[in-house]
Amino acid sequence: MATYNKIIDLIEKSKDIAVFMHANPDGDCLGSAIALTRFLNKKGKRVFCFAPDLNKAALPVKVSFFGYEVITDSYNGERFDLSIGVDLGSANLMGDACFRIFLKGKKSIVIDHHSEHTDFADVTVREKSAASTTQILYKILAEYDKSAIDEKIAECLYTGLVTDSGGFSFSCTTSETHFVAGELLKYNIDCAEINRIVMKDIPLNVFHLKNRVLSGMKLYEEGHIAVICFTKEDFEATGTNEKNTEGIINSVLNVIGVELAVSISETSDKCYKVSFRSKHNVDASACAKCFGGGGHFHASGCRVYGYFEDVYDKIISSCKEIYHYA
Repeated sequence: MATYNKIIDLIEKSKDIAVFMHANPDGDCLGSAIALTRFLNKKGKRVFCFAPDLNKAALPVKVSFFGYEVITDSYNGERFDLSIGVDLGSANLMGDACFRIFLKGKKSIVIDHHSEHTDFADVTVREKSAASTTQILYKILAEYDKSAIDEKIAECLYTGLVTDSGGFSFSCTTSETHFVAGELLKYNIDCAEINRIVMKDIPLNVFHLKNRVLSGMKLYEEGHIAVICFTKEDFEATGTNEKNTEGIINSVLNVIGVELAVSISETSDKCYKVSFRSKHNVDASACAKCFGGGGHFHASGCRVYGYFEDVYDKIISSCKEIYHYA
């Protein structure tokens, strides 16, 4: 692909390269960033992989087996030949601090798979049909120098595939997704262990949070819309926080008859993180757009501000309208 060659050419001409990810990075985002960093190091580049908000301590423990030692949480004013953003639909997802550093690159690249986007780099590879950014990244790295891909890089790339495809169960999973997964398995990675860690393992306190919240699930539109809420009290009672809510919404969507699942998490006073997951023809991204958010057709999110009762009513009203529109 011509765009792949542009990326490879820019990397070849660059010595100092900075890699960026979005805030609250998931397995695909971190897998992409760390795989790319390790690959570029093997190609003899000087690489800076920046943690969101320059805070490496806030990265999720679940995928720390990637090896966070390659990530930096500080910036000393360096300029770069090239800035590369991964899994980024828009610049604002990077956060102010990191975007200012991103602009220090003489040239810039973004590799992404989100349908909702605002392009901001010199060169962008955005494949909306890809299950994950790591699916795209594998093809670029294999085109560049397949021999430089090793077990650790393959492990990161495969994890991104697993997390963003829901263990290869989401509608974004294609024959290419399985092909890339098959290629990565050739590097002797432990796919069963990766799947267990990212899809099944759950700390006891998160298990208690999950049970507490799911027991309060509310149904609307004859059981086709389901809503769960995470309150400050829920987090305090279980010793958890908003980051521990990841994936719980999928248990709601798994209920037979539910077409649209909604998760509302209290993150601070009058601030709520809202996630939408859907099946079939229901557009989760349309729900998020109502509140300035976005994402994928079947998985999207946003932040909503206000008093809980008002926020809740607005979300339910919008969801009902979008559900019936589908």
